[in-house]
Amino acid sequence: MHLLKKCNSCGNTYPNNLSFCLNDGTPLVEVDTLIGRVLDGRYRLDSLIGEGGMGDVYRATHVHIDTEFAVKLLKPEFVANQTAIKRFRLEAKAAGRINHPNAIKVTDFGVTPENIVYLVMEVINGYSLRSLMGSVGGLDYIRTVNIVRQICGAVDAAHRSGVIHRDIKPDNILIEIVNNTERVKVLDFGIAKLRETKADAYLTQAGTIIGTPQYMSPEQCQGKQIDTSSDIYSIGIILYEMLTGHVPFDADSTMQVVYKQLHDPPPPISEVAPHLPESLVHVVMRALEKDPANRQSSAIELSEELKDAVESSGEAGSLSMTDPLVPRPVAAGVRTPSQSAIAPATDESGRITSAEKKIQTAPGQSAVETDAKDTGSGKIGRLPLFVLAGLILIAVIAGIIYFNMPPKTTAPPVQPRSLPEGMVMIEGGKFVMGRNDGATDEGPAHEVEIKSFLIDVQEVTNQDYKKFIDATGHAAPRHWRTNGSYAPDEALFPVTYVTWNDAQAYAEWAGKRLPTEAEWEYVARGGSKGFIYPWGNQWQAGYANVDNKNRARPAPVRSHEKDVSPFGVYDLAGNASEWVQDFYSARYGESPDRRLRVYRGGNFLDAPDKSTSTFRWSDFPGDIPEDQILRVGFRCAKDI
Repeated sequence: MHLLKKCNSCGNTYPNNLSFCLNDGTPLVEVDTLIGRVLDGRYRLDSLIGEGGMGDVYRATHVHIDTEFAVKLLKPEFVANQTAIKRFRLEAKAAGRINHPNAIKVTDFGVTPENIVYLVMEVINGYSLRSLMGSVGGLDYIRTVNIVRQICGAVDAAHRSGVIHRDIKPDNILIEIVNNTERVKVLDFGIAKLRETKADAYLTQAGTIIGTPQYMSPEQCQGKQIDTSSDIYSIGIILYEMLTGHVPFDADSTMQVVYKQLHDPPPPISEVAPHLPESLVHVVMRALEKDPANRQSSAIELSEELKDAVESSGEAGSLSMTDPLVPRPVAAGVRTPSQSAIAPATDESGRITSAEKKIQTAPGQSAVETDAKDTGSGKIGRLPLFVLAGLILIAVIAGIIYFNMPPKTTAPPVQPRSLPEGMVMIEGGKFVMGRNDGATDEGPAHEVEIKSFLIDVQEVTNQDYKKFIDATGHAAPRHWRTNGSYAPDEALFPVTYVTWNDAQAYAEWAGKRLPTEAEWEYVARGGSKGFIYPWGNQWQAGYANVDNKNRARPAPVRSHEKDVSPFGVYDLAGNASEWVQDFYSARYGESPDRRLRVYRGGNFLDAPDKSTSTFRWSDFPGDIPEDQILRVGFRCAKDI
């Protein structure tokens, strides 16, 4: 960032060390002078979306083709350092050689006449694995394996291109939601070692330690020459952390961490997570062997062992069938997996134009849609037709092949492609709304009939709301930064600090509406099931993002995978409370107070007793900025 301070009263700018305007005494605010700058006549920097050790990342627009990219700038303090510039150039070269759906695609590199060094990449609207783990702690092991196998795919592609990552950690792993599926993107090959480029060896020579100690292999901690097995170890650390909620080796100082990496065995996983299958624990512990020769020989082998471990546990039905790997040398006539694409090609109407494989899973677990056509060409994006044990249903209709796996538990039906993106159809019916044993305004319990409608699967996010602001000029939430955008790591957080009027304006812009109070409760209670919480009638600690005052902010939408209703709608018990259409009344059936609007659902600040599917809140609709509420966001509905 290139920061100055600005007076919003008179418009004067000042050095960053001043706090008040010298003209009128108004408190100064920080402004990034690079925002709006066009690099080399092509890339306009629109907003800061990330900050790293060597560079800052901006969301940018190619002004000639009106396409968004992510542009990473080398920090100013490194510009005079030719070694750093050389390493930054290697990042572009290394990442550009890796062609895999789970690796960030690098498209350009340049140095401006003003000596601004930049790298252009695809832009990802997602959140980091670090952010995900920070909000939920240890993850379900099925979800963990699905994520890590994608990491293995990207790392294997790098290894086959002669690139060792050297700094695999949760901060360098992004997750985006594609077709209701978590898709992984591995980034930052900026400190990668190009094995065959001997002329550049001085940049990462033996004795130079580059990486993050908690995720570094023992040989890397010693500054030794490393090979691909070092990355396997780092993935093992991430596996351990995802399953247990903490890294195996940590301490107050870097030297203590390094000592533990070299000499201490990992604490037994069974002490923290005794429920994990022994076969899975064995895979993790093998990846964490001190001797590189005892680890898995490749990222492919690690991925296959993870898949086998889950299958042997009897949970294969929940495992994504997307194989993130590439062909291996085998005997003639033996078929092997090709690289996979994450989503099928579609035409302008959104209809699938190539073969598609679908996996239906229980709510809260990942489902994957992948291109399943195999022409034998070996091109990226092709997946062979193969069958996992105990699962096969093949139907050939007009050249389209569908693989379907029945869910283990009740799951929402696969939605037709004509539905708006991110919405699910709720089939209408009768249910009992409210209850008589709750707060006064939750009663009386009464029967309501609901017509079928559509509702958003997740809460409206900051990145969704930013599009609305950019298109309409609507005021941003007051806690957003002075450049009119959210914090870099909060793109997939639910938008909060929005009034009922704000939510209504967004819904109208999106061609939708706010759900009624009855519709919201119908979804949260599972319709006629009448659940007290989206998942059932008993509170389950850790299922929803509630009572999280230490963080004082929500989590990425859908990161609490158990907070899901039988309809497949997420975050109804926690994360952000949600505005609905209705005026508030102190009892159902009484005349409403037309000064107040209702919002429903628990949130990240309040206790679980306010997270029931029947609990009601109310507030003013938002005629003044002070009506914006930290805990409240919204989702949209739509008539059929």
